[in-house]
Amino acid sequence: MNMPRAIVTILIALLATIAWAQPAWGQADTGSASAAPAAAPAAAPTAVPSAGPSGASASDAATAAGQSGTQVGGLMGAAGKAAEGSTTAPGFGYDTFGGNAGAIIQGPIDEQYLLSPGDEIVVSIWGEMNEKFNLVVSDGGFLELPNEGGRVQANGVTLKELRPMLVNALSQIYAAYINARDPLKSTANVDVRLGQIRPMLIYVVGEVEKPGAYAVSAAVANVVNLLHNAGGVRPVGSLREIRIRRNDGTIDTVDLYDFFLRGRIDYKRIRLQPGDYLIVPLKRKTVTLKGEVRRPVSYEMVGDEGLKEALEFAGGPTPEAYLRQVQVRRSEVNQGERYLDVDLAAMLTDTKVDFDLQDGDVVTVGRNVQVRKNIVTIRGEGITRPGTYEWQPGMRLSELIAKGEGLREYAFLERADLIRTESDFTKRLITFPLATLYAKGPEGQYTFADNPAANFPLREMDEVLVQSAWGLAGEDKFVILQGHVKNPGKQKLARNMTLYDLLFTLGGFQDPDFLKRTFVERAHVIRKVPGGVSERIIAFDLARVLSNDPTANMALEDNDVIRIYSHDDLTMQREVSVDGLVKRPGRYDLAEDLTLEDLIVLAGGLRPDAYRVEAVIARSEAEGGKEDRSNRTYPTLVVPVPTDFVKTPREQQTRLKAFDRVMIRNVLGWEPLQVVSVRGEVLLPGDYSLADRNETVSSLVRKAGGLRPEALPEGATLLRRRNIVNTAPGSTPETYDVTIQLAEALKAPGGPEDIVLKDGDRLFVPTNPGTVQVRGAVTRPLTVQHRAGQSLSQYIAQCGGYLEKADLERQMIVAANNAVRLVPRGEDPVVTPGSVVEIPFQRDTERMRTVEVKGAVAKPAVIQFIDGAPLGYYINLCGGFAPNADPARLVVHMPDGSMLGAKEGEAFNPVLMAGSVVSVATRPAAEPR
Repeated sequence: MNMPRAIVTILIALLATIAWAQPAWGQADTGSASAAPAAAPAAAPTAVPSAGPSGASASDAATAAGQSGTQVGGLMGAAGKAAEGSTTAPGFGYDTFGGNAGAIIQGPIDEQYLLSPGDEIVVSIWGEMNEKFNLVVSDGGFLELPNEGGRVQANGVTLKELRPMLVNALSQIYAAYINARDPLKSTANVDVRLGQIRPMLIYVVGEVEKPGAYAVSAAVANVVNLLHNAGGVRPVGSLREIRIRRNDGTIDTVDLYDFFLRGRIDYKRIRLQPGDYLIVPLKRKTVTLKGEVRRPVSYEMVGDEGLKEALEFAGGPTPEAYLRQVQVRRSEVNQGERYLDVDLAAMLTDTKVDFDLQDGDVVTVGRNVQVRKNIVTIRGEGITRPGTYEWQPGMRLSELIAKGEGLREYAFLERADLIRTESDFTKRLITFPLATLYAKGPEGQYTFADNPAANFPLREMDEVLVQSAWGLAGEDKFVILQGHVKNPGKQKLARNMTLYDLLFTLGGFQDPDFLKRTFVERAHVIRKVPGGVSERIIAFDLARVLSNDPTANMALEDNDVIRIYSHDDLTMQREVSVDGLVKRPGRYDLAEDLTLEDLIVLAGGLRPDAYRVEAVIARSEAEGGKEDRSNRTYPTLVVPVPTDFVKTPREQQTRLKAFDRVMIRNVLGWEPLQVVSVRGEVLLPGDYSLADRNETVSSLVRKAGGLRPEALPEGATLLRRRNIVNTAPGSTPETYDVTIQLAEALKAPGGPEDIVLKDGDRLFVPTNPGTVQVRGAVTRPLTVQHRAGQSLSQYIAQCGGYLEKADLERQMIVAANNAVRLVPRGEDPVVTPGSVVEIPFQRDTERMRTVEVKGAVAKPAVIQFIDGAPLGYYINLCGGFAPNADPARLVVHMPDGSMLGAKEGEAFNPVLMAGSVVSVATRPAAEPR
């Protein structure tokens, strides 16, 4: 056969099938097929002959699709795509197909398998006769038996039906061995099974997600499996009028609702044969059930099915349903929406009456209105088993209490409550005493007193509330134990509990070592003032309370806070510091009898460059007495430190005092190696030794290989250490900024700008940012690109010019090296890269402008703002950093909302603006002191 002619023939047949299907279900033209079948498959499903519109070979297309068992060709047209976007909820049954499972292309053979031409049957005879032969169903649908045994009609016959037919035919040929009428008299047995299964190419068209041709084994060729492979039915497609166009032109219709609802299906009807087409039309009528039904979704209706069938599809009404007035909302063409009330309860009692439904109807089954119920309820903490119980006519209060298994031992008998539901469903509260009906015995048991007046009858929906005595008295009360105790936290307050009771049971002061660390002279009770939010502090002598002195003991109240202190809490933490030629310089706690030699050991010992060491001790002493801190002196002690200082006798060691600052240095006449560092945009950053005392910053840059191309020498900063020996504890930072002009120094080495370096100096050369920042009283503060030779006025123009309130007498340019230049009116200097142009607002004479410094400084304060003053100016006015300050984590909150912070390796001493807030962080507790 010529392949192109076969393709054209089958394509015409397929288009004719689609055209034939249109009038029946009202479908529009679905367009031309994207793939068409060729000749019938001759091999396994992995080689389905097919050709696409592009002219690709049939075998290539079949291999790409058939091996995976997925779609071979798509057949979705314009009408299907249009409907796809216009549907609402899919409704019942549509989520059954197209899940995450793969395509179904093979499977086991069942007894209902329908035979057709090409199927192979394997017949085995065993016993006194042994024979085996393979039979193939011919094109005419027959099996040719051996030894001229005749034919057996097999086309359309199930495998179950074929077995007795073959046994009967073989008994005619081998009558001596096989008895079909009485199998017990047979001396040979017959086994019939299916051999090779034919592959099939089935087309699925219409309202499915992936229409097209599917290659599957005949064993799984049924409607359910093919719909799954096609991705399921689209929301507009029918699940109840699925059409199978048989090869002989007949039409079979499949309704899947019976399968979904009851698991029943006609296996013979749903099986597909070669040449069959599976067609899913549009559904013709859909109704939606809402409200009190068990499965409230949309359902497809066919034929003359009415409201009763729809209710059955929805699983029937719930127990709360009200069927006497079911509402049907109906929309009709050219008429709009209207509502119909249906008495479904009456219809269900008459088998001949039903209500016809139309496409789009929405049926709402409402809930029963409130009715009186034959129940009574008893609740509350005074009843053993609260709950809802059946009400019976004549039932009395004592019977309900007995159903709740009686009163609890702490039931409140003076009053109970009855909430009664009147005939109009309003509630009425009735109070009554239980003491007239029950008498409490000595062991919490109750004796029933037969008092008819108190034992009143109950009505339907009565609710009895029995309270507990402790519940009415209030919830549990608590106190809070804090401070130097073994069990701090919230503690339950027992009735009549005193301070001694609480501390004896939870304080843990029976331990003598724990008690030794306790400050027993004073502790506090913090008590809420009744009727307000303030608190009252009550001091008590802890030693007297622990000795159970009645005059010192007191009763506790709810929410009292008891706070106990240790000696460490009330003792100021004393420390000393060490710096210089030790391995771990820093601050250390002043232990009892701490000596200079102990401190050096605690600091890790001496550094390798220590030689002929001496200690310089800066000591803080008050002149006016022990508590007089207003007048202090800072004498300096110089103590030689021998090489074997660890062997110095204890009595000869130098004892340290609180706040001593120790500098370990080499003795005069011997100079240690002086080291400076350079970081940033130089070719060889690192540490360098000073060749002599007159080495300058330009020499250091030359040692570092010179500047990198992206360096900004105008922004270079120098950080220098202070003389720590002559500095009082915590007064000033240990380092300070030195403003330098590195660009000028490099142009004229040895000149006035080429500063001489000192030991410990740190030079930082930043990257050229290529920008200039303009802030303050301009139309639009911006960060703009730097242009060589551009002046101040040009940058102001780029930012929209000055604001009306700009103070032109106090303009300033802060260079990248933090050097500040005031620019009076009329001057127009050139701006260097990295600079910040500050245009202040005119002074506000009614309000003093300030800078706030808070955190770890000696004296946090709000200081009057000074134009051009840098950060260090305000820190010094606050007494310098506190001993526990961490300058590396200092943050400046600017008035425009931005924040400034120190960067590693860079000097940080910016000029502050009015309204700035400086926050100095404390050193983390885990850091060595």
